[in-house]
Amino acid sequence: MNYFVISMPSSSSHSIHSFFSEPLHYIVLLFVLTQILGVACGLLLIGSSASNPDVQSIAITPTGQANDWLNAVVFIAYVVFGAGVALLVIRFLKRKIAFRALEFLMLTGSVSVVFLALLMGLFGMGFMPALGASGALGFTFSALKFFTPALKNTAAVLSSAGVAALFGFSLGFWPAVLFVLGLSLYDYIAVFKTRHMLDLAQHLGERDLAFTITAEKKDASSAVQAKKDIRSADIRPASSAHSAPSAPSLLPLPAPAPASIDRLDLGSGDLAVPAMLAVSTSTIAGAPGALAVALGCSAALYLTLKLVIEKRVALPALPPLCLGGLGALLVFLLLSSLLGL
Repeated sequence: MNYFVISMPSSSSHSIHSFFSEPLHYIVLLFVLTQILGVACGLLLIGSSASNPDVQSIAITPTGQANDWLNAVVFIAYVVFGAGVALLVIRFLKRKIAFRALEFLMLTGSVSVVFLALLMGLFGMGFMPALGASGALGFTFSALKFFTPALKNTAAVLSSAGVAALFGFSLGFWPAVLFVLGLSLYDYIAVFKTRHMLDLAQHLGERDLAFTITAEKKDASSAVQAKKDIRSADIRPASSAHSAPSAPSLLPLPAPAPASIDRLDLGSGDLAVPAMLAVSTSTIAGAPGALAVALGCSAALYLTLKLVIEKRVALPALPPLCLGGLGALLVFLLLSSLLGL
């Protein structure tokens, strides 16, 4: 990681570096950055669509109506179908190039959404020119990531923010809530019942792809570091000590020293879904309501990871994250009503 410090004493710089060298803190930082970028891009898309109806053409609602509950059902079916396809590819194809190609396509589309929102919302570019420019920028970034694996975290943050902005822009609040609740239930089943999410985590974690963000604590005293992983696709004990999972949850690997964690991964689904909910919330509670959801999800992530690290328990991540976001929204709405805001 690179740190840029302006007029800051060296002791302060060292303190900041030490703080974010802890995997827990760095993962939470990347999560918060994703929420900020995803919500900002979603709000920019919503604002741009108000003045330019052409922007609505990028909405991905299957029924064509943002507030149709059926949209959530269709999207949940897509997620389950996608997980099944991924399992089949892992079991029968077993070639990294298939996942590299999937990553390339996913990055091109999702990162393009980020550039589209920024070009239109901040620079006032017209829809068609912005669409062409954002597509070119998304393709260029995907190609760069293809040849530069070190961009994994940057790519995961950008793509998750783009997915969150697009889905949040496309779905009304109540369909988004139903979608989140359905994904949380699926997350629970995939971890504790069918356990297929654990298979996805184990196999996708062995590939350095932008389906997760990863934080590692560097050990300067050793050239080769033995890692104690906490992975992120679903929280569960794992047997391999070097792989990182895919989305959408957390998963821990028990280590001999409970207070020390050398590696932590968080799936891109866990980054995108809370930000998507926040963007959709803005349609009923404005930007402050979206901020409340993002803050609630961020706090829930921190507390969940602390529990996972300290207790070495196996938990799906989406249920506590989304519960934190919806709980924060409820508190915000109650306070707004009482204070007459």
